[in-house]
Formats: sequence, C-alpha cells, structure tokens
Amino acid sequence: MRFLAPSYFHFAWLALIPLALWLFRRQAKRVPVSTLLFFKSLAREHQESAWLRRIKKWLSLLLTLLVLLFAIFALARPSSNLSADSPGAVVIIVDCSASMAAKDQQGRSRLDEVRQRVKNRVRSLPDQVVLSLINFDSRPRVLLSRSRNRRECLRLLDELTPMPVEGDVEAALNVARRLADLESRSRVWLAADSAPSAPHDLDLIPAALAEPLNAGITGFQIRVSPLARDRYEAFVKISAAASNAAKVTSTLEVSLAGRIAQLRELELAPGESSALILPLEGLRGQRLEMRLTTAGDCFGWDDGLSAPLPKTKPLSVAWFAEKPDPFTELALSSLIEAGRIEMKKGNPASWPPKESPDVFVFENWLPKDWPADKPVIALTPQQNAGPLQTRPMRGLPHDSVRAVQPDHPVLFRVSNSRIAITQTTVLDLPVSIEPLWIAGNEPVLAAGESNGQRLVVTAFSPAQSEQLALLPSFPLVLGNSLYWCAENSQALADIRTLHTGAMLGADGLVQWHAWDGSQFIDTSDDPANGLLTLNRIGTWETGGDRSGSCALISDAETHLPKQDPQTVASPQQASQIVTATAFSTWPKRLIWLVIALLLLESFLFHRKAVY
Repeated sequence: MRFLAPSYFHFAWLALIPLALWLFRRQAKRVPVSTLLFFKSLAREHQESAWLRRIKKWLSLLLTLLVLLFAIFALARPSSNLSADSPGAVVIIVDCSASMAAKDQQGRSRLDEVRQRVKNRVRSLPDQVVLSLINFDSRPRVLLSRSRNRRECLRLLDELTPMPVEGDVEAALNVARRLADLESRSRVWLAADSAPSAPHDLDLIPAALAEPLNAGITGFQIRVSPLARDRYEAFVKISAAASNAAKVTSTLEVSLAGRIAQLRELELAPGESSALILPLEGLRGQRLEMRLTTAGDCFGWDDGLSAPLPKTKPLSVAWFAEKPDPFTELALSSLIEAGRIEMKKGNPASWPPKESPDVFVFENWLPKDWPADKPVIALTPQQNAGPLQTRPMRGLPHDSVRAVQPDHPVLFRVSNSRIAITQTTVLDLPVSIEPLWIAGNEPVLAAGESNGQRLVVTAFSPAQSEQLALLPSFPLVLGNSLYWCAENSQALADIRTLHTGAMLGADGLVQWHAWDGSQFIDTSDDPANGLLTLNRIGTWETGGDRSGSCALISDAETHLPKQDPQTVASPQQASQIVTATAFSTWPKRLIWLVIALLLLESFLFHRKAVY
C-alpha cells in the first residue's frame, strides 16, 4: 500500500477536536426533586449496566474518529502495490487520417470503432494514471499533455473527426516517444487501422475492416494542350485497393460546366491501377467534376474530384541560338500562335538577358556562365557547360528511335513510330539525367534534374532529320518539354493540384465547391492569420481572382488495410489487458465506508442513544 497524495495527512490534526470534546464533555449534576417515582419507572424501562454505558461512550468516539480518518485516507489516494508491468503513464495516439472514415456494413466509421475501444480502456485506468492524447493526419497535434483528468480525455476523444488528409504515423510516434520519456513506466497506445511499417514498442488498438472494398482516384493532373486553343488534357489514375476480395467494376463520370463530357467504365483487379488521358474542350475557368462509382465501396473521399480549367499565363521563354534551326523556330511559332508562350529571341552576343524568363532554350550553343536558377532546354549542344558534357559529331542518320521511358511527361502523347533522326551530338549525361530516346546505342533525348534544376537535352538536328519536320512529334516534344520544365513556375500555378493538408495563403474568405464523400456541396472557410489548412476536396476560390483545386489523390489512403487476425485480441487477452493496467480502487471504497459509518452513527444515536 502506498499513497499518491500523502500531503493530505496533515488534516489528521482534526481528530483532536472530537477527542477534546469527548474528554471534556459535561458531567452529570445532582439536582434535588420532590419525588423519585417517575425516575424509578424510567430506570426500570431503560435499565443498563455500567459497562454497557461505558462501551456506548467509547463506540461514539470510535465512530467519529473512523469517519474522519477514512475521509483523510480517501483524500490521500491509497493504492495497492502495483505489478512491475503496470503503467504509470499512457500516451494515446489516435489516427484521424482519411482512411479512418471508411465505414463498415453498420455505417460505423473506423474512427468510431477505435474511439469506443480507447474509451473503454481509459475507463479501466484509475485516476492516478497520467494521460496524454495525440491525434494525427499529415501532422501530429497534442490535445492533452500529462494530465490525470480522465473526463477531459474522454471529452476530447468524442470531439475527434477524420480528415481527408494522408496520415503520417511516424511523426506522431516521435512526439509520443518524447512525452512517454517524461514519465516512468509509460506506455504508448496507437489507435489506427494499420500498424506502422517499422517495429515500435507500443500497444496497437486496431480498427481495420474485415472485408474492405474500395476503388478511388489516386492521380490527377490537368494541363493545356500545347498546340491548340481552349483544349485541355486531364490525366486520371484509378486504383483498386489491394485488400479487395475480387475484381470491381467502377464507372467514372466526367462533367464539365454541369454537362456530362465523358463516361468511362473500368474493371480492376485487387491492387490494379488504370491511367486515363481525357481530352477536354472548354473555356478557361469552367468547372470540371469527376465522380467514381463502385458498388459496395466503403470509402467515399477518394471517389470525387473537382478542378477549374486553368487560367494559365503564357510561359516566358528566352531562345538563344548560334545557328537557329528553321524547324525549331516553326515549332516555337506554333506555340506562340496558340497563346502558350511569349518568346524573346537572342544570340550569344546578347547573353545574359536583362530579364529572367520561365525557361531558357539554347540551340547549338551553351553559355559559359550557366543559369542555375531556371530550367534549361539544350537543343543539340556543341560544347560543355554546367552539368552537360557533349561532343559534336558528323551527322549520323538513324532509321528509328526507342522510347526508354514512354510514360515520361516529355513524351506525353508523342509517338516514336516512323521517327528517323540524324544525330549530331554525343551526350555524356550525369546520373540524374535519364535517357528518353535511344538511337542505336546512344541517347538522343534525355531529361532530368541536376542540383534542383530541370534539364531537357536533345542530340539531333531537326533540319537534317528525315521526315521529322513533317510529323507532330517534334513540336509536341518541344511543347511538353517547356511545360515540364516550367511546372513549378508562377505562370503555371493554377495548373497544380494541391494535396489536402497543404497551407494556402489567403487574405479573405475562401469559397469551396467541395466533395464531402457522397456529393458536392458549396461552403466557405475563413483563414486565420492569412493562412488556411486545406482540409477539403474540391475547387477553391479566394480574393484576387485566385482559384485552384485540392484533392486527396493518395495511394496510401485508397489502399485500405485489411484486418489482421493476429492483432484482434481474444476476450481472454482483453481481460488480461484490463487487469494488468487496473489499479486499486481504495479511494472509492473508503468514501463508501465513510457514508456507511455516518449512517450507522445516526442510527445508533437516534435508536440506541449512543452519544
């Protein structure tokens, strides 16, 4: 037996008050009366021996002292001797990421399930256990830190809601370990639908579905068509959860400005993905909506998406050429006519430019003072500069090229069939620059990043290449290269789809056309201190004619985990957990004992004259 609040023992001096009253109580006095007949009759009815009267007096004092001492003991919070594995503190981590909104057949979300399990465990703990509560999605939040207030912990658990954001459990575990190190005999409880990838010393409270079924949108990007006005191309990736029991059939409905523009039906095996390229024709700013419908789907947040057709500014391109190729100029002119770029042409003598563009294009020449702060497209370079090592050669014709990475954005919708080129440069590429086309054994088109700078390099001459000028492949490669290089520029800011959980700077009210998991709704958010955490899926608009889209698009959340039979505790194991973490209930017992003694003393005083 030990006491968790021994400071309350100083109230024991209060026992001197009833003891002094008992020692210095008033003594009986002799009073003369006219007759003793009446008192003799009372003595016969209430005849008691001297020892019984003495016992009554001692019993009255004993009951009074016991009531006082038991109350002091209850305040001092006695606890029975604890076993070595009993916790002194518990850090509770609750997963509030998107997958916790998945529902079972009864309509209960995964968060509802773990919330009830955690509350049952917390109620089994005594008041002296130090509690900490952390919830997390993309970032952890400490809701309760090192407190014995169990009611506050239960109240905070009731207020938790899942958010359409990808979860980061490792960040939450780092915070939990720091809190656990502050107390002795600490334990960490993780309430989530899946266990962390790395092993950790924690108690997992699982809530995964036994038979999940889900298919969702795991990839999305919209871009303008490089060579046409008012035409756009949307890339969409649909994935089926690896935990699905069988193939699923999903229907993708694409609407533009409130009218159905596309309707696609897909059949996906468990863990399978399908990538779609959707051509769209509309006006800038019109709203694009996508809905994915799958029979029996238990997770709705990855089934909807909304985005505006981007209001892009023309890219600023600076073209420096020592010997300009006429077909390069023709391809760039077609992009100018389509309103996609604004071009400034120069020669080596005019280098460096006064204004910095979005993309530099160098043809048959490279500057010695390499521009490392902007992306570069090097067409047929003839000397070494920056990260590029090249060597000129006589024209070597190749009848065909092989696409090494046909899914790279630079080769988007580019067909490499019937392409014959003439190689005029040998490329010695850094490791981070990857070949896209290979002719013979040499790379003739490559792209990648070097020290954070995006680069596209070609090793062929369009004018000397047979039929290349007659095919749309070269203008498409050049247009795709410009957009890929300038992907992070301010001119293409409206094209980027933000991930949920990102921060948005906004001075005024943010209007949303948001997907709530089952339908699109119109709502608004008021940013605090000019910053807003994007916790909605859909299209947003704010002051200054700014708009954009926000989406979940997360493989980790779409691939719902399946319940592991080994993590489901049996009734015997559950009872062992409660017994191992349960403390003594002595304070409550003492309080009930005080109440019982008060009732007993009242009964003895009124019915048995014990005073």
